[in-house]
Amino acid sequence: MGRPRAFDADRAVGDAAALFAVRGYEGTSVDDLVAATGIHRGSLYKAFGSKRGLHLTALRSHLDHEIHPTTAAIGTLTDPAQALAAAVASFDAGPAAGLLLLAAAERAPHDPEVAAMVAEGVAALEDALRPSHGDAAPRTASTVLGTRLRLRAQPTAP
Repeated sequence: MGRPRAFDADRAVGDAAALFAVRGYEGTSVDDLVAATGIHRGSLYKAFGSKRGLHLTALRSHLDHEIHPTTAAIGTLTDPAQALAAAVASFDAGPAAGLLLLAAAERAPHDPEVAAMVAEGVAALEDALRPSHGDAAPRTASTVLGTRLRLRAQPTAP
């Protein structure tokens, strides 16, 4: 019988998600993940199988703990201006879309599991905007996410 885990898996997934949200999948090495999570390489592979396995787990956690709660709150708003402001605050200026957008641009075209999770996140935002924006919800969601993507593309000051 093996030893119990000596690390908090939820914390490690959160630390990995934060790193993936900043650097992307390709820009994050296993050594980066080891340093960010404090988990030894062998334990990381044993717990998550691979860097991809950790990325998928981080993306699922991101959907469950950030995207879905955020979109649930937006979905309660029926005033278009309030719903748009909440979406912009959450997705453009907040952390909700960082990992989702990087996964969409970087991994979804090559990884069906990532593509399915990205589609789930985008659909959640569209559904959340439907009570306030009706048939324009998909276009409004695209505008919110596109703005966030544009903001990410701007260079930051050194």
